[in-house]
Amino acid sequence: MIHASKLWYQCINAGGIDIRRPAGTGDYLFLFFRCAAEVNLNGAYEPVPENTFLLYEKGAPQFYRKTDGSFNNDWIHFDFDCYQDFFEKLGIPFQTPVHLTNPEVITDLTADLFIEFFEAGEHHLQIMDQKLRTLFYKFSDLYRFSQISSDGSAKYQRTLKKLRELMKQRIYLPENAEELAATLGISTSYLQHIYKDYFHVTLQQDIIEGRVHRACRLLESTSYTIGEIGILCGYNNAEHFSRQFKKLTGYTPMKYRRNHEITSGKENIENEEGSN
Repeated sequence: MIHASKLWYQCINAGGIDIRRPAGTGDYLFLFFRCAAEVNLNGAYEPVPENTFLLYEKGAPQFYRKTDGSFNNDWIHFDFDCYQDFFEKLGIPFQTPVHLTNPEVITDLTADLFIEFFEAGEHHLQIMDQKLRTLFYKFSDLYRFSQISSDGSAKYQRTLKKLRELMKQRIYLPENAEELAATLGISTSYLQHIYKDYFHVTLQQDIIEGRVHRACRLLESTSYTIGEIGILCGYNNAEHFSRQFKKLTGYTPMKYRRNHEITSGKENIENEEGSN
């Protein structure tokens, strides 16, 4: 289990800061620099930009400072009941500044941890353990993406995340990858490459899932024919529509509609009986 001993979110030092801990703090330290600062890792101070993370190994010297103005950061001191190469397995390096262009996911998780840290309850320790693991799992994914992506592709992370949220909520569904690439002003092949790197699924998979979900709603709520629904969901070939629909749902469109009608009919009967 992972235990957080001290934790703070948006800790502000108005007069700057100068941390000097030659022997560390006896635990692990996860830092997020919300502003530019200086870090000494190899005998000399070097600047690090805002949105930089730093994970100190247990017992590692800790030297960081900001002498010109206010210092703002998040920090978590924590330890393990039994350390079993947790960070090595996640591929997260110790004593290495990691800059993330879009750190919001990690800071949101830290804010959630900060709230739970001051809570109590029978399962408080288990909740903290799971939230800490979630934070580090997500950080591992983002760090991996930052390593394999170029600076150019990193700037699209926030936009792609928002667009995927809209797609998952069925608020927006592009007709194809070309449409989305044109929206972002990049090539289709480049979009497909960075989308797969970031989300670990292809853009086409998400588009198909959205089309099938839309088809399900139309099958449930309209009297359109199967062919008409296929066209409304972007399929010009009825056989192709039926094949992809069955692959995701396990049913043909016709079978899905019939099952829904049967289920809805039973629910109506039960509701009528319950009201008598």
